Amino acid sequence: MGYTTKKSLLRKVRDGNEIGWSEFRETYAPLILRRGRDFALRQHELDELVQRVMLEFFQKDIFHTKYDIDHIPEHLTFHYDSGKGRFRDFLRKVVSHHALKLIRERNSAEDLSKYESFLTDPHTEDDRWTKEWREHVLTQALAELRTRVELNTYQAFEQYALHQKSVEETAQFCDMSVSGVYTAKSRCIAIMQEIVRDLSAEGKI
Repeated sequence: MGYTTKKSLLRKVRDGNEIGWSEFRETYAPLILRRGRDFALRQHELDELVQRVMLEFFQKDIFHTKYDIDHIPEHLTFHYDSGKGRFRDFLRKVVSHHALKLIRERNSAEDLSKYESFLTDPHTEDDRWTKEWREHVLTQALAELRTRVELNTYQAFEQYALHQKSVEETAQFCDMSVSGVYTAKSRCIAIMQEIVRDLSAEGKI
């Protein structure tokens, strides 16, 4: 999926637009996996977690038609009602629910007790999820930024601001002046701030 497709997904969720199976999976699978690692899920459990969460969102279509889970047709969609609350909170509940189900299936009371306790500490859970969600939004914002600036400008921003290369190294790498690197950084930061504000408008995602 190209940047031009991915960049609008959070906005679609915020606005309650329908989202396709592959579009949702490609964008949210990394976040689901990160959340699964909070529960120390094993690799096969992480893979299963992504599948179960996907089915949760698309189950209306899935369970009315017999599909091979590895060959889901592109037309399957789900529609999120933003009037019911923030999508990020809904997603957290769904992922955590299925993560705990996978732990229960180990038949280990010790493991289950450990992670049920984790969920009862609202500050720990909220802080961790907020950090993970912000990292997810940042990833989406960087993807959109790359479509809105010249490649050389993005590379200068990436090298200098993200990879923390010196301004001299960045200028040499990008074949531009030192002042050009500073200009590229300032421009990209301004656009990033605009993108994040747009994605997070009214807190609906």
